[in-house]
Formats: sequence, C-alpha cells, structure tokens
Amino acid sequence: MRILKLTILLIFNFVSFSTITCQSVQNDSIKLDYAKIYSFALDGKPTRALPLLEIDPTKKISKKDLKFITDFEGRFKFKKDKSDFLETRKSKIDGLLKIYRDYWRLSFLNNNKKYDTLIMKNVFKFLKKEFPLSQKLTFNKDSIDVYQKKYISNLGYHSTGFGKTGSLYDLLVWKTEKDTVYKVNYDRKETDIKIYFMDDFVTLGWNEYATLGRYYPAGWAKRDALFCVKKAYDLKSEKFRVSYIGHEGRHFADYKLFPKLKGVGSADLEYRAKLTELALYSPDGLYNRLQFFIDNGNYDSENGHSIAAFCVIRDLSRLLFQNDYEKDMDKWKAIPATKINEAATKLLEENTKSLEKIPNVEKFIK
Repeated sequence: MRILKLTILLIFNFVSFSTITCQSVQNDSIKLDYAKIYSFALDGKPTRALPLLEIDPTKKISKKDLKFITDFEGRFKFKKDKSDFLETRKSKIDGLLKIYRDYWRLSFLNNNKKYDTLIMKNVFKFLKKEFPLSQKLTFNKDSIDVYQKKYISNLGYHSTGFGKTGSLYDLLVWKTEKDTVYKVNYDRKETDIKIYFMDDFVTLGWNEYATLGRYYPAGWAKRDALFCVKKAYDLKSEKFRVSYIGHEGRHFADYKLFPKLKGVGSADLEYRAKLTELALYSPDGLYNRLQFFIDNGNYDSENGHSIAAFCVIRDLSRLLFQNDYEKDMDKWKAIPATKINEAATKLLEENTKSLEKIPNVEKFIK
C-alpha cells in the first residue's frame, strides 16, 4: 500500500577579416527544433517534420542530432521503412506488429486519407489464418477486438485490444504486469485504486513509432483500474504523483461522474486531466508541463490530447493574460506557480459545474 565575442573583432587587415569570417561560419552549429519535430509526430504527421531536418553542410552538427536525422529519415522519408523498428523487437507477434507498422506508416504518409477499413481487413485476415481458435471471428470491431486479445494472450502477452489512440488504431503489447493498490483522494473522497505496473513491452504503439521511442502512452485508466508503463516513471517523483496518479486518477473519477463522455483519449476527458495536473504541480514541474502543452496544442488535430492541450492553454491565457493563446514562457514564469494552480483549479471546477447541468453529456469543450 502506498500514499500518495557577441565577440568584438579587431580587424587589422582584410586577410585577418577573411580568415576570421571563414572560421566563424565553420564553427556555427545546427540545433534541431525537437519540440516542433515531436509535435508533428505526436499529431500523427511526422513527415511534416522532414523539412526541419534539412541541414547546411557547412555547419556543424552533433553526433546525436546527426543520428536522429538519419534514423528519422530512414523511417519516414523513403518509399519503405529503412529503420530497424521491427528487427529490434522480435517476438511471437512479429506478423501482427508488421501489419500495424505498415498501417501507421501509410497513415503518416497520407494524412488526408483514412485506412480504418484496411487495418480491419488485414487484422481479420491475419487472425483467420494464424489463429485456429478464431472460427467465430466476424468482420466487425468488437469481434476483432476479442479475438486479437485472445491471440496475443495465447502467446503469453497482455494487450490493450483493437482500439484507437487519437485517430489511429493502436497496438500496445507487454509481457509482464504486477498490481498494487494505492489510496488516492479525489473530490474529497479517499478511494482505493488498483494500479497495474506493466513491463517488458514489445510495442508501445504508434506514438512510440512516430517519435523514435521518445514519447509513448505512459499509462491509461479503465473503469476498474489504472495501468502504468513502469519504465516511464520514478515512482517517488512528482511526475508520477501528478502526471500519472493525478491525470489518470482524474479519468478514473470522471468515468463515474460523467459516464457518457467519450472514452480514452477524448478531448473532454483530457482537458479535465490536464487541468488537474496544472492544479497540482509545484514550480519545478509546472512550467515544463505548460511548455509541453503550448508546444503540442493543436485545435485542428484529430488527437484528443492535442485538442485538450490547446484548450487548456487557451482558457488559462484568457484568464491570466486576457489573450487567446500565450506562448511566451517568460510571461508564464512571471506569474507565481500558486496563481496558475488556482486558475487551473477554477477552470476545472467551472467545467465540472457545466457538465453536471447537461444530462448524459458526451462532448462539451469547444
């Protein structure tokens, strides 16, 4: 049980000027805009980040950045994936993972098209061929969900089933899990919540694939328990207490308070969970989290996380700055963390009162 020289150049002659200038150019270094690159990737559009990787050969670049460019372009720039994604995660579900990898990549390369029917057909055919116990499998989402879970379970793994993260069907598969009960306090009520800590992942889904492993779902909530990707957190850290327990616990509570709100990944649920985080963080974590929401907020996205991040920054900006979307972190940092905590709490309380007035509310934020 756990509780929660600018250098001044003295130019003596033309020759010395030319030499210094040449050296200056060669010493210039490139810095990749990782925040923007990852923002595109997390919105399911990694190919839009490719122009950001075009480099001036006369400038210096670190080995780390050069490797990232090589790996990212290898995965998304060419007709076929040239990366080692599949080779580095060999398992008993290789065939199924390849189907998903190809679907994710096709979706990334053609953002204006939907491939939901294609992934359904390919998984359906795969299960019919590779899983003898799928005689009763029919071509619909629920049936595919049931039999995909059975197939993966029979091979000794756990999975999330046939469902979406944002706008894309996802595949998260892991080998081991262990449960622990935590006491948490929500809406002035102490509640026991079971948390399953998951480890030994084969795949953490399309977010992991799109960001070369930098980002992935760190956890999620179901109506009876929370699930946590163990490697994502130091369990003694504020990040765990706030961005996991606080965020996912908010989902856990909201499933009971507002059962009709659209499921995992919905903008409404994410809006409330992100406000919960900002209401709880100390200064050490608060401003970093705000920066992440600013960088990744996108109202026109099909990803509930991106829409919610935009709405959180928009509504806090209106409350604290009287503008529609404040991006300048120096202005945010000029405001005491406690004032931002209070503003996030106020927005969450107002959202709760509004939702309570609408029976069977399914969608609210705009």
